[in-house]
Amino acid sequence: MLLTDITYLFYGKSKKAYLSTIKDGSTNEILAYHISNRLTLDLVIDTLVKPKKNRRIKLAKGTFMHSDQGAHYTSPTYQKFVKNYIKYYNEYRYQ
Repeated sequence: MLLTDITYLFYGKSKKAYLSTIKDGSTNEILAYHISNRLTLDLVIDTLVKPKKNRRIKLAKGTFMHSDQGAHYTSPTYQKFVKNYIKYYNEYRYQ
């Protein structure tokens, strides 16, 4: 199971950044993260795309993504990326 969420990071006098992460629920390893000063759909999409560059990541068959029901995670665009992400790792994990 993969876990994903967005954390708000406050810094300076009144500045805010957003940290999006993908964590392996069985190993607690952070597989990907992305930081942005804007809370947009691109934040979670960019996080999802990053692990494809890392060939050492291997997901078990039947892996699924768990998130809250926020607007970013329920958007059709994000849902499509998740399906392709899981399919990519299930098909190419042993190459």
